[in-house]
Amino acid sequence: MVARLTTGEVPVLAVGNVPAENQVRAHSGYTRDGQCSYTFVLPPSSVQQCGSGQGEVDLQQIREQMSELQSKYQELTEETSDLRQQNYVLEQRLSVLEGNTKNTTQPGPGDNSSLPSSCTEIVERSGINNQVFYVIDPDGPDRGVLPMVVQCDVDGGTAITLIGHNSKARTHVKVPGVTGRGTYSKDVTYWNSMDQVRAVVDQSNPCKQQIKYECHNSVIWGSDDIPFAWWVTWDGRQADYWGGASPGSGKCSCGQSGTCSGRCNCDANDSTWREDSGFLSHKGDLPVTQLRFGDTNGSVEEGYHTLGKLICYP
Repeated sequence: MVARLTTGEVPVLAVGNVPAENQVRAHSGYTRDGQCSYTFVLPPSSVQQCGSGQGEVDLQQIREQMSELQSKYQELTEETSDLRQQNYVLEQRLSVLEGNTKNTTQPGPGDNSSLPSSCTEIVERSGINNQVFYVIDPDGPDRGVLPMVVQCDVDGGTAITLIGHNSKARTHVKVPGVTGRGTYSKDVTYWNSMDQVRAVVDQSNPCKQQIKYECHNSVIWGSDDIPFAWWVTWDGRQADYWGGASPGSGKCSCGQSGTCSGRCNCDANDSTWREDSGFLSHKGDLPVTQLRFGDTNGSVEEGYHTLGKLICYP
């Protein structure tokens, strides 16, 4: 649980269910160059205890709170960056609808007849500059899906198309008091409509999307060979294979390569932080539209998920 508090006019974050007087607090602010900064403040009760000789500071509890605060700030920083990108994409989409795009590589107001169909065509026309976002019409003018905003980049001399979403930040997975399979759920919303995203996927070869789960006593597969975690394909099907493994295998990358004892690293369930990650690359399933995890109700059971942007090549 994260509660937003105030100390005078300085915002702080307090994490956990411990009493306020025992919480480590984080004071946030901005430097002159616009960078976010924060400092941790020890609970007054700890200082009093040390000064009066009534006890010792619970350093382990403080370390755990500081680690949780750092993770939360990282999540918030990444979410802020994603929101800025989404806002820019929405502005560009509005420009397209108004027939007056802001991209200088695009045609004039009201004319979408010569929009590029891909990032590859943009590179061929004028190259990619620091604008990053571009308007393309993947299936051509006056048919199919509307023009869309994508991110273009170059990987090893090859133009690539990236489509973002609302779930790129490293996100904590914890459902206290609720046991079961797939009890944690995260819907993934993309910058563009699913029809537009699939139009890019259909004309590309290949496409891929990175998926990662960091786990602590939180399994992906149960001992009864029924999954605790899965993801959902673009058309609503439950998928039980993970990054780096083949569709239908029911394995993670390590299980596919035989470098772990079971299907996935996380299935060790041994009070050690582990990770299963890799790229999903089966075009018929992409992009990911929902993440589901379970086995996080115990006091030492938790995880973090990270889902990358959809990346498509010519």
